[in-house]
Amino acid sequence: MTAGLRVALRIEISAGREAEFEELWRGHAQTVRRFPHNHGQQLLRQVDQPGVYTVLTDWTDEPAFRAFEQSPEQQAYLKRLWPMRTAGEMRLLEPLHHLSPAATAAAEQPGRTA
Repeated sequence: MTAGLRVALRIEISAGREAEFEELWRGHAQTVRRFPHNHGQQLLRQVDQPGVYTVLTDWTDEPAFRAFEQSPEQQAYLKRLWPMRTAGEMRLLEPLHHLSPAATAAAEQPGRTA
């Protein structure tokens, strides 16, 4: 099933706590992936500001995401995250269009060689 909601979370982490945050996120990501309505996640670090991260996570829909937000697992993660976080914002996005790279699209067409 295609995700109907993408959540983009921008997180600023206190200087010197970046490695701690990344470890915390990796551990929590293993929990998140077990939620049936989660369709994947990514952790990205801003190139010019090592303490600024973006988390992208895909969900079936907003109610599924909101249920996850209230889960005991997410609440426990947030209690550990908040002391190392200096700022952040969350955006809920509706995926509209997705294009594969041209080489991938050509390879997927029957009878066509790349």
